[in-house]
Amino acid sequence: MITAPMQPWLITLEAYRELCTVNFQSPAQGNAVDEKAQPYELRDGLATVRIHGTMLRQVSPRQKAIAAICGVRLCSMEETAAALLQAAADPAVHTILLDIDSPGGTVNGTPELAQIVRTVAREKHVYAFTAGQCCSAAYWVASQADVIYAAPSATVGSIGVILPVVDSSALYDRCGLKMEVFSAGKYKSTGMDGTSLTEEQRDRLTQQVNATWARFKQAVTRRRAIAEADMEGQSFYGTDARDKRLVDACAGSLAAVQAKLIARHNF
Repeated sequence: MITAPMQPWLITLEAYRELCTVNFQSPAQGNAVDEKAQPYELRDGLATVRIHGTMLRQVSPRQKAIAAICGVRLCSMEETAAALLQAAADPAVHTILLDIDSPGGTVNGTPELAQIVRTVAREKHVYAFTAGQCCSAAYWVASQADVIYAAPSATVGSIGVILPVVDSSALYDRCGLKMEVFSAGKYKSTGMDGTSLTEEQRDRLTQQVNATWARFKQAVTRRRAIAEADMEGQSFYGTDARDKRLVDACAGSLAAVQAKLIARHNF
């Protein structure tokens, strides 16, 4: 894995499983294709910032290259934040559009990026659009925009948190192995290979997940009136997401949204 295994994730289960198949220790074949060579696409005062792929706080060129070989796209939240701040400072930009196609990612980096979106939205018009996925961490970020558009068939939501833990103690037993851990602090060895969680460790992880979920919901509901029942980790198609107020309107394509925003704000 890219990040510490005992960290919560803001990601769909399918994307998490896909990311787990990537061997980031393998040698990279060439360099990753940088789909985002420019921080944003600028046309008629509209800056389009892309958030495509699994979101991580930092992504190295090597990680991008290895993931690309496995068909997995990665998105650096630090690069996205820098693009947003650059667009906010650009006098040629009057409107910013987040073009999102992401299943989510790590908790680390998500609240900070969402806060940048909210801060920039105080200075310039900020919109979000998804034709694919806008889930979990990606939705947390999108929820801070002024308006969210989604294609009718897009997948939106997944307002929840996961923290998978593998109990490999039975496997160790079958192999004739016994893990002995010497640690200071009852939580220090949480999740160690070959061991089972203690009740105290399990309670601590549950508290961590619930605290992250509470922050997620609080950030979303500051901007949107969404029912508690619709923030249980489920995702919705664009039309249902509109009816449940996760998005404001449906739109057929990115180009259509771009044209609408240029016409609306190009004065």
